[in-house]
Amino acid sequence: MNYLKIGNKKLNKGLLFILPGVLFFAVMVIYPAGYVMYLSFFTEGKGLGIEPDFVGMKNYMTVFGATGFWKILANTLFYSFMATACHIVIGLFMAVLLNNKFLKRKTLTVSRSLFLVPWAISPSVVAIMFQVMLHPKVGPVGIILRSVNPAIEFNPLGDPKLSLITVTITNIWKFTPFYFLILLAGLQAIDDGLYEAARMDGAGTWKQFSKVTLPLMKNYIITLAVFDFVSTMAYMDLTWIMTKGGPLNSSEVLSTLAYRTSFQNFRFGEGSAVGALIFLMSIIFTTIATRMMSEEE
Repeated sequence: MNYLKIGNKKLNKGLLFILPGVLFFAVMVIYPAGYVMYLSFFTEGKGLGIEPDFVGMKNYMTVFGATGFWKILANTLFYSFMATACHIVIGLFMAVLLNNKFLKRKTLTVSRSLFLVPWAISPSVVAIMFQVMLHPKVGPVGIILRSVNPAIEFNPLGDPKLSLITVTITNIWKFTPFYFLILLAGLQAIDDGLYEAARMDGAGTWKQFSKVTLPLMKNYIITLAVFDFVSTMAYMDLTWIMTKGGPLNSSEVLSTLAYRTSFQNFRFGEGSAVGALIFLMSIIFTTIATRMMSEEE
């Protein structure tokens, strides 16, 4: 019997299996997102008003008109695009390299395990670890450089020109293994007979990659890129722990701005407006990527 009878109504039993997931998604995603949108239109100034008034687009105008906002937006796009591109490119390169059927099984197992180590480390630990390594006084990199030339001043996290790049590199080191693992699974799903047929037609290694691997992995890569871009844009842990957006807002991104505005300055309306902008940018990027995939079909 596929139905559960409740009074005079019949309820499909299959709905009971998806109900926990639906409730979890509603409580953990839909409600918080809706509340953020509500705050962005109804809360002004510090704190949460007992009787919030509708303020329309005022919070958004305040955010857009804030000093340094457009620089922060540029930082966010640079950070997200660079991290996403490197995650996918490096992850795909390593996946192809470690999907080699001619290497010994033990070598492949050890290599794959070692490459996954950064992903297994907590983001907060990674941030502190890089802070220590790149410290101008006690960091090993700074010590080695000073031993070569005492005049060298090595402080990438304290340099406005290098801080964002340093955080981006840290993000790439930390999260590339995750995308390598997903891409490796995709490569292993490709039929070996396609490569055999390509070799019989005289295709070399590059031809096999460009004519067989990439076309079959294209939608896979686009889907991963969408997920990566959206999650990186909303991610703040590494940036906040390593630099807190400094120096001089040089590594500030929208996610850290939203946190700072909401939970340090207690301007929840403006912080929610920043969060809504992140959400809007995510939707735009996802829509573009989805259309790219549909046009190929």
